[in-house]
Amino acid sequence: ARGNVPYILFAAFYGFSSGAFVSLAPALVAQISDIRQIGVRTGSMFAVVSVAALVGNPIGGALVSEERGGYMHLQIFCGMMMLGGSVVFVAARWSLEGLDLGKKV
Repeated sequence: ARGNVPYILFAAFYGFSSGAFVSLAPALVAQISDIRQIGVRTGSMFAVVSVAALVGNPIGGALVSEERGGYMHLQIFCGMMMLGGSVVFVAARWSLEGLDLGKKV
């Protein structure tokens, strides 16, 4: 790629997606919470996310370094973390309402 256009486009797309992540998560927590518990639940959510943010980058760097610049181990790690998160969401849904997808949680 020549010029700065690809970098500017990447920065714009990254900014939109990260802005949505930061702003939508507290709104979703507030939607399912009692008014007196919004602060506690939002703080708890960001506390859990902060651990992943602090630990994920060094793990990713170590996996790329171990493979001498390759990304296969990092891709496997990311896929396993996404699978683990999906299992947690399904388990939470199951514990609240069972697996009947017709019910609202």
